[in-house]
Amino acid sequence: MMSNRTDYLSISEFAELSGIKRKTLIYYDQIDLLKPRKVSDKGYRYYHYQQLYAVNMIIFFKDIGMSLEAIKEYSQLKSADQIIELIQNQKEKIRQKQLYYNRMEQMIDLQIQSLKETENFNDTSISLVEYDEVALFFSETIYHGVHSRVSVSLSELYQQCIAAGYEFPYPSGMAMYMADDWNPEASAAQYYVKVPDSSSVRPKGRYLECYVQGHAEYKTGYEKLINYAQKHKLSIMNTLYIDFIQNELVAQNFDDFIMKMMIQIEEKK
Repeated sequence: MMSNRTDYLSISEFAELSGIKRKTLIYYDQIDLLKPRKVSDKGYRYYHYQQLYAVNMIIFFKDIGMSLEAIKEYSQLKSADQIIELIQNQKEKIRQKQLYYNRMEQMIDLQIQSLKETENFNDTSISLVEYDEVALFFSETIYHGVHSRVSVSLSELYQQCIAAGYEFPYPSGMAMYMADDWNPEASAAQYYVKVPDSSSVRPKGRYLECYVQGHAEYKTGYEKLINYAQKHKLSIMNTLYIDFIQNELVAQNFDDFIMKMMIQIEEKK
């Protein structure tokens, strides 16, 4: 017989009041996190009403991301200072997660912005566009000529990004440093990704731009930009930026990439 039966709840009643499933309460009992106050001779579990406060504590700490092991440790602490330290540590973990998800959100926004540009794809037109500064992270390797295997180069670049603290696959591109005669065979190339912030940037200014699709067409693209600049008596810089706006998220090989090719106009002083 149970004494003071009205002070106690069966496991089913306690589960309904607490919002914790019966099988979860049994698990909490097994790991010594929340044990029933009484167990009958037949093995029935009974919880005291006051144990609902313990349930509230468990729910709170689970909601802020603490593990069951950490919650169990907390429940055994008696000092307010110890509890404050534990909560402060958890607060710092939450802050780090917030920073991580903020960076992930920034990456997603950059990818969406890049992919949306495929709507502007037209391989016949050339535009003169004003652009703000764009933060870029460049690969450590500079390739001479245009004979680099893009899939390998981008994989190496992403590994370098991760090592530098950019955890995600940001939109990528390639900068080509052209020789004076604009011969691609004499040029140098460096891959980059667009990132939220960096000490390296694509400068603010006016750019000639055009779109091409596929590796074989990039030469045609920059020749069109050069011819347009000469025809309109525009002085241009020697760095050609190529954004891969339809990238590996959509295309299975480099010949399916849509590329936006940009070269900055050198402004007269």
